[in-house]
Amino acid sequence: MKKLKELCFFAKYLSKKGLISGSEGNLSIREKEGLWITPSGKIKEILTPEDLCFINWEGNFITAQPSSEWGMHYKIYLKNPSANAIVHTHPLFTLVLDFCNFDFKKFSHFEGEILLGEIKVIPYLKPGSLELWESVSELAKDSKAIVLSKHGVVTWGKSLEEAVNLTLILEKMCKIEYLKRIWR
Repeated sequence: MKKLKELCFFAKYLSKKGLISGSEGNLSIREKEGLWITPSGKIKEILTPEDLCFINWEGNFITAQPSSEWGMHYKIYLKNPSANAIVHTHPLFTLVLDFCNFDFKKFSHFEGEILLGEIKVIPYLKPGSLELWESVSELAKDSKAIVLSKHGVVTWGKSLEEAVNLTLILEKMCKIEYLKRIWR
C-alpha cells in the first residue's frame, strides 16, 4: 500500500508542478510480480490507490484499465532490471525546445550534463504504438532521460523519487535555455 500511496503522491506533485495536466502522463513502479501504473483517462491530481492498475509480468491487466503507454513501462522494466520506477510527462519547456530543434546535449548550465547524463531523443512515433514502446525501452538501457519528440519525456530511476527528480531537473534546464533565447 505504501508504494501505491507514493504513486498517487507523485502524480499529484507533478500535476501541481505543471509537468502533467489532467489525465495526461503516467507513472509506474516495479513490484516482484509485475508493475503498478496510473490508469487511463483519470485526472492525475485526484488519483487514489484504488484507481491504480496492476499488470503482471505476462502482460495481463489484473486491476483496472492502465494508461495507453503501459507497454512502454512494461518493456522498459523487462529490458532494464535497474529501473524500479518510470515517469512519463509532457513538460512545456522541454517540448517547446524540442519543437525548436534544441540539441539536448548542449545545456548551458553544468547541472544538465552532471545530473541528467546523456539525454536520448527519439523522433516522433505515434503515442501508444509498439514502435514507440520498443524504441524507448531500447534507449532506456543506457539513458535515464529520453525525450519523445513532439510528445513528452520518459525518465526512470531506482526509486520513484529519482525518476521524478530527473524530470524536474530536465524541465528546469529547458526553462533556462528557453529564457536565455527570449532575452537575447
